[in-house]
Amino acid sequence: MEISKKLFRKTLLQYRKLLAPEVYDHRNEAAINRLLDFLLQQGKKYIHVFLSMKKNKEPDILPILPKLWEAGFQTVTSKTDFEEKTMHHYAFDASIALIENSLGIPEPLTNQEVDPNRIELILIPLLLADEQGNRIGYGGGYYDRLLKETKAIKVGLSLSNPVNILLQTDRWDIPLDYLITPFKIYKNG
Repeated sequence: MEISKKLFRKTLLQYRKLLAPEVYDHRNEAAINRLLDFLLQQGKKYIHVFLSMKKNKEPDILPILPKLWEAGFQTVTSKTDFEEKTMHHYAFDASIALIENSLGIPEPLTNQEVDPNRIELILIPLLLADEQGNRIGYGGGYYDRLLKETKAIKVGLSLSNPVNILLQTDRWDIPLDYLITPFKIYKNG
């Protein structure tokens, strides 16, 4: 019997929310340190970052952003347009304040919009990924639309290892190029 993607997402999110704080902290620190090393080696300086929803225990990259800015990275993050089901992308640095939207996603208080074609690498939040680079997100399709707009390197960040294979993928799904976990970096293709 195949469970629906909606139920699968709910189960995955519940599992992650149940992570003990010390397990979350340990995994998050390991994942973002691995991410920092990866980004410093990539040579891509214009990156799109996601800002984590604390309530969902997403990986939190805020602690490494000052190191990226010191190394000359230009970071971009998004504001969500729920009516249009799109994201608009804005320059983001230490001088820009954040405010949480209605879902608890931090968004930048700026109007300095960035063309998605300038983005060289995109960090993507997810609930689960497989070894082939397929991912399950929250189901809104916001990142799927962004990934179609750009040729940037697609990097997922997860607090868990990938599964062998996701049985439920859709024709519009765009696989990750890399998956970074606390334990290992996985390269697709």
